[in-house]
Amino acid sequence: MESILDSPSSFVPTYDEEGSLPDDQMVTRLNAGPFQVTYGAFQEDVLVGTVGLIRDPRSKICHRATIVGVYVTPQARTAGVAQGLLEAVIAHARNIPEVIQLDLRVNTINARARSLYAKLGFESCGIDRRALCIDGQFHDEERMALYLEER
Repeated sequence: MESILDSPSSFVPTYDEEGSLPDDQMVTRLNAGPFQVTYGAFQEDVLVGTVGLIRDPRSKICHRATIVGVYVTPQARTAGVAQGLLEAVIAHARNIPEVIQLDLRVNTINARARSLYAKLGFESCGIDRRALCIDGQFHDEERMALYLEER
């Protein structure tokens, strides 16, 4: 919930939409399974960062997984937390034999995140104009992909 308040242009749900979900639905979202995993980074038992990986089991698209929910608290943003989380989730994906591509979307105004993704090998696949509308203002998102077979 903190992530939505701090960076509303980086997440699709609003604070109210996310807050109205039942607790059991939130727990289900965080539980690891064959098609999803969530990583967290902690500093002194305090959660300071998250990243998720979701994979669709349908045969035509099961070779791709999507990175979601990348967030690091403002206090931990210069400590390499985001890079560590992303490296962990990329390593996890490399161990899934079917997965050869990781996809993500990032708000085009988030230069720091876009730079980090490029540093980790993600390539731009295009811009989705007006991908989000927040308080009447449109935001574009860049689609990026990391091709794992080009290890």
